[in-house]
Amino acid sequence: MVATAPRVVVIAADDGQRAARAVRIAAHYGVPRLTAADVLADHRRLPDEGYVFDGAPQLLDRVAGAGPLLPVFARADLVVYLRVRDGGGTDDAYRVIRYYEARGVLAGFRPDAPDDDVVVAVEAALRARPDEGPPRLP
Repeated sequence: MVATAPRVVVIAADDGQRAARAVRIAAHYGVPRLTAADVLADHRRLPDEGYVFDGAPQLLDRVAGAGPLLPVFARADLVVYLRVRDGGGTDDAYRVIRYYEARGVLAGFRPDAPDDDVVVAVEAALRARPDEGPPRLP
């Protein structure tokens, strides 16, 4: 059985491209789009029906230096990384990106990649999700 409500994290340096992509993915799946303010400041409970979170790579610095992953990252089915050309970023952010690569839940895309390409990656991640429901946090 394929789950229909994805838990997706979209990260990119360009706020406009990242936000637009996150809005389109959330609309495609009919799930809420969350921002860093929603997750960090409000301490909002993550929706069980799925979500699309959009955040800047600088947020990964905070995650990398703060101990355990925030639930929004730990529960992600897929991390969509909109790669920047200049390779700008910090070592901590790239360490977290490599972590997601190793877990097999990172998909890197050019910022101008078609939405259909991203949806294919999300669908593959959903097919790989265990049937026993959302992963439990440590």
